This record gives sequence, structure tokens and C-alpha cells, in this order.
Amino acid sequence: MKKIFIARHASTRSALRGQEDIDRELTRKGETEAGWLGHHLQAHNDLPALILTSTANRAKETAILAREALMPELPIQTDAQLYLAPAAKIFKILHSLPEDINSVLLVGHNPGLSDFLIKATDQSGLNTETRNRLYRGLSPATLARLTSTAREWKDVLKDNTRLDQLSYPGE
Repeated sequence: MKKIFIARHASTRSALRGQEDIDRELTRKGETEAGWLGHHLQAHNDLPALILTSTANRAKETAILAREALMPELPIQTDAQLYLAPAAKIFKILHSLPEDINSVLLVGHNPGLSDFLIKATDQSGLNTETRNRLYRGLSPATLARLTSTAREWKDVLKDNTRLDQLSYPGE
């Protein structure tokens, strides 16, 4: 069984004049949200073996602050392919994870993360409100908890992956 946690980066500043999108940073609110991600995972005894994050500053900051609240020694890896990745790329990234890892926290961006959750999971157990929120797109620092019955990452598919829960900061 594989556990997948998907987190959209926390709230960010608007790009400054001449600033590249990839260089945007978290706001103070975003820093609090990122810490919430780690505390929330810890409170639910959800400990990923690895944090995999986009190379965007806002995603890396989210990953680092979540890790500090969760477990400071947890490894973080950056993957440039996660920056603004569409659903198909996220599947490829998951399918290439080492088999000795059974759980991962992916920190990335919309609209790719929302699209991935819609395309990659069975949402039949979700209530109407949660399903509607999913289809509107993940807000900053939203955390999705997925369970796949696949034994190997390459076998993670919609048929064997369930969206268990969406969690939001402040709720």
C-alpha cells in the first residue's frame, strides 16, 4: 500500500516588478499555513517518508516549514519537474519513486495538483461539499490524503487510489 499526501504551496506574495514567478515567497499567513501542514500531519500520525517539492521558492518554503513542524530530520528533495506540473507529469514523478519509500508528501502548484486529484483518485467516499471544493481547485496549503492499494509506485492508478480527505488550514 502507498500513502500519498498532496499539498498546494501556502499563501504567497504577488510577484514584484521584474520578479520571476518561481522566485515568489510566502507571506506571513503562508508561513503559518505551512506550519499547520506539518502539525496536521503529525496530529493524524501521517508521517511521510519523503517530502518532494517543486523548485519554486514558495513550494520549498512550504516544505521546509511543514517539515520543521512535523519531523525536522525528514528528507526533502526538490524536483524541477513539479514546478507547475500537469497531472500527467505528477503521475510520472510518482511512478518513478523508489520502492523503499511507501509514503510521500508532494508540495506543488495548481492547477496541476487539483487536476491530478480529479484524474488520479476515486472520490466516491467524499461528501458533496468536499467534492465541490476539489473541483473548484485547491486553495493555498490544502492537504489531500490519498491511499493506493498498489504495491509498487508504477502501479498507482485511479482504479486503486482513493482520495480519503481534503484538509484546509483553519478548519
